[in-house]
Amino acid sequence: MSLPTISAVICTRNRGERILAAVESILANDHPAFELIVVDQSTDEVTGTALRRFHHDRRLRYITTPTKGLGLARNIGLQLARAPLVAFTDDDCRVPSDWLRIIEDELRREPQAAVLFCNVFEGPHDTNAGFIPGYQLRQRAVVKTFWQKCRARGIGAGMAVRREPVLAMGGFDEALGAGGYFPSAEDADIAVRAIAHGWHVLETPATFVIHDGFRTWREARELAARDWEGLGAAYIKPLKAGRWQAGIVLLYEFLVPALIEPLLPVFHLQRPRGLGRLVALVRGCLRGLAHPINREQLVYQGVTGVPAVVERSL
Repeated sequence: MSLPTISAVICTRNRGERILAAVESILANDHPAFELIVVDQSTDEVTGTALRRFHHDRRLRYITTPTKGLGLARNIGLQLARAPLVAFTDDDCRVPSDWLRIIEDELRREPQAAVLFCNVFEGPHDTNAGFIPGYQLRQRAVVKTFWQKCRARGIGAGMAVRREPVLAMGGFDEALGAGGYFPSAEDADIAVRAIAHGWHVLETPATFVIHDGFRTWREARELAARDWEGLGAAYIKPLKAGRWQAGIVLLYEFLVPALIEPLLPVFHLQRPRGLGRLVALVRGCLRGLAHPINREQLVYQGVTGVPAVVERSL
């Protein structure tokens, strides 16, 4: 098989057969030269067994590792990818058949963009019972400054990167992401660090993923606390390294989403909603200040060791 020009990566942990829709949708892509890498951090064999139905498809590479943490799993996929462009989606998402082709076209149009985010549409669900995290934008934007990053809020369910520049800046911060030392925000972090290293972030509505990751309203508060703590840990790092211009991103998070937006109901004589964001953001900043960083790459140090990785035949 010829070398791929783009790699797709799905990171998974204990999803079992629920990953099949994501894998099927990527393998159905019309891109002529791609590979799909599944990085499996599961504690059982269920996911690997479910994926055996694709054993005949040489585009699929199955990686097992006993590690834990989304930032680390993304780095494993990034390091093993054979293509210069690497697209990421989650194990509870589906992509259209032209997803990889459009991502590659978009990044070719913007050679200075090291990170790309696309739309993330919510799958069918009962809005009375809960919600699905998503991200929708109408206009294409090239984010070049920290000020522009304040309003650019793409999520990792629909993300792509240039492999070499991102590896050069230390890859994803392995302390961040679900299951990591800090429980979220490895996607927001890589965008800020790309800008700090002189690269751009591309946000495009030209393609999308469909997210089926349903959460109940009872889970919303826990999810929000996790996300805002991760953002605090991500955005305090440039300040620790003396990159003061990046402080506008953290200041914006404090003032607008974490303070002003939760207080808006007060003007309608209602109780404020969402002030837990502020508490979690401060907690993430304080925990981040106490943890050492690599000042050049802007990643936390001493969080994980060398991962054990095995590429297995299905």
